[in-house]
Amino acid sequence: MNKSKALTQFHEQYATLKEGEKTIFSRVVNKLLQVNFLTRRKVGDTNDYRFILAYKESFEAFFALIDFELFIAREYEVVYIENVNLFNHMRLRKTESVLTLVIRILYQRKMDLVTLDEDVEIYLHEIHAELTRIGYLDHKRITKDQLRPALSFLRSYNIIDYIDRGLHDDARIKIYPTILFVTNLDNIKEVVAKLDSYVEGGGDSDEETDED
Repeated sequence: MNKSKALTQFHEQYATLKEGEKTIFSRVVNKLLQVNFLTRRKVGDTNDYRFILAYKESFEAFFALIDFELFIAREYEVVYIENVNLFNHMRLRKTESVLTLVIRILYQRKMDLVTLDEDVEIYLHEIHAELTRIGYLDHKRITKDQLRPALSFLRSYNIIDYIDRGLHDDARIKIYPTILFVTNLDNIKEVVAKLDSYVEGGGDSDEETDED
């Protein structure tokens, strides 16, 4: 959508909103710019997800004006944005990159065991087991000082959620379907290949991802 068309569309659509809806619109736009991903499966985002669907054209036009594209993956109940000029990319630490890929693998496995209405959940010990299995830990445990900021980072972008601040082995971690759009990999084989590159020392201390 070019900007002239986006401006016209936004003006026409936004003008029909009531004042309360305009307030919600502004709040949701700012939330998307901050966290990038929203999913109906997160309790606090359910109404915002539905609001975006209801006023899809207004959101599409607004984001087009600031060089972002809005994506709605209805089959996964996920909404996210991407900068059309590939700005705003984040550089992740190696631990964050590896954890993201491991969680992606575990999510794929669990998807085959749950129904569409069920959330995908794992235990923290499953992450440790997978890191050991691929040889990343070399039979050592990842420290809580490394784990805590990496998990907090993923939670801040609506990729996962968890409650156990002590990060015990039986801590339950909910994985949102947004993980599918963070890795930007076509299939699980590519995820495994990417992990192998880290194990072999191919990853730097900071690794750029496709997340906006």
